[in-house]
Amino acid sequence: MDARVRRSRDALRAAVLEAAAVTPIAQLTVSQICQSAGVTRDTFYRHAAAPVELLADALEAELEPILADMPATRVLDESERALLTHIQQRAAVYRGAMQPLLAAPIRFALDAALRRGLRLWLQLHPDIVPDAIAADPAALRIAIAYSAAGTVGAIEEWLPDGGDPDRAAEMILAASPQWWRATSAIEERKQS
Repeated sequence: MDARVRRSRDALRAAVLEAAAVTPIAQLTVSQICQSAGVTRDTFYRHAAAPVELLADALEAELEPILADMPATRVLDESERALLTHIQQRAAVYRGAMQPLLAAPIRFALDAALRRGLRLWLQLHPDIVPDAIAADPAALRIAIAYSAAGTVGAIEEWLPDGGDPDRAAEMILAASPQWWRATSAIEERKQS
């Protein structure tokens, strides 16, 4: 990516994150974001069609390092806590994107990041997948979609009141199928 394009993108992302922390995304204008980022409207529209789409892009970019760290985690709980800690740190932004649920582009970005993370988790730990699911690619896609969408729904319930990300991760994982968390038992068997 061209350095100028990257600088514009980074300035726009920073501007929308800063503005969305104090103003609900539905009330943010392209002009406000452009002024803060020091770019023209034309530049804005080369990166996004609307403020909510730019915000989704900025949040998704912040989720990427969480996914990149996944191979280093030993249990899914760690990744879940990292995700919820990110959301707690950006709580004002995510809350400002709720209408009463997350705006569609934000919800889609979060769901897409979770699906990528869950696919990676299963690539790292293929032995946790029940045989009936592992043998059927459609069943595996359904399991990933179900878990990602369920996590987004749980986040939408947790977000308005906030609270401890560790407790929220515990509740989300307790509601998930046990086999997603089977890596801790596998790790224990390997160490014995």
